[in-house]
Amino acid sequence: MRRSAGHFALLQRVADVQRTTDGWATAGPGLDERTTGPLVKLGLARVAPREEQAELSAKAGRPVLWAVQLTDDGWDALLYAQTRAAPPTVEAPVPGLQQVGLRRAELVALQRFIELRGRLRHGPAPGLESAVEAARFNPASNRWVVYVSGEQMESIARAFFLERLGGSAAPANRFARVYGVSYRGSAGLRVDRGS
Repeated sequence: MRRSAGHFALLQRVADVQRTTDGWATAGPGLDERTTGPLVKLGLARVAPREEQAELSAKAGRPVLWAVQLTDDGWDALLYAQTRAAPPTVEAPVPGLQQVGLRRAELVALQRFIELRGRLRHGPAPGLESAVEAARFNPASNRWVVYVSGEQMESIARAFFLERLGGSAAPANRFARVYGVSYRGSAGLRVDRGS
């Protein structure tokens, strides 16, 4: 298990036992001074001072020799980890738009094409820039997801055609194979739609 994953699991365990932001987690299965030591060193948790231990002992009716509480940084780190692990929320596309999954290098090539919009003779299709800006990463597929129209698909194919001429044929080849759209160039803006 990676170190950070272990920290986040421990943060969750402390939060579950602590229950509220002003509560305390006392020793129990998988939760003791030794296991929470790394959280305390990182400033994600703090150990109860003696006065607090005395109050906890009085409330519990038994001696509480040790207790720990998440700090604000601990709560924030836990929230961040939960948000990071959650699948991205992608708004439902407008009817008529197609979902396209792009690899990182393909997204970079497309962004380069968009940056040249004012200097290209055949620039990006209308709305392609905003579609690319709205791209969201899907960790399950390891792709950047964009929703585009047919005209924007053709514009993407042209961007990948230019990328092919500049050195890498991979984006154009994959786009043609997966989405059936390729730009041939020699006869102007000619797009072949496959299956």
